[in-house]
Amino acid sequence: MPDETNEVLQRLTRVETKLDMMNSARDIGIEALQNSRALQQRMDELRDEVSKLRTKQLENQKWMIGLMISAAGLMVAFAGLILKF
Repeated sequence: MPDETNEVLQRLTRVETKLDMMNSARDIGIEALQNSRALQQRMDELRDEVSKLRTKQLENQKWMIGLMISAAGLMVAFAGLILKF
């Protein structure tokens, strides 16, 4: 009978060890999920920031194109005045 009791105790110890490992793995999984959610939120913030920067860049490009067209028009007008005299 003591052999059977020892065997039952050994098996019970193995089950407890495996349960502890499962709980530890669950805790690691929960932590990983929380980290991935935080990273997803940061990625969304960065995506919004990049979108704002692109919009600002497009506005600056429009301003620069307008300035270049105006400068070209002034040069043509100035050349016309020089040729007229």
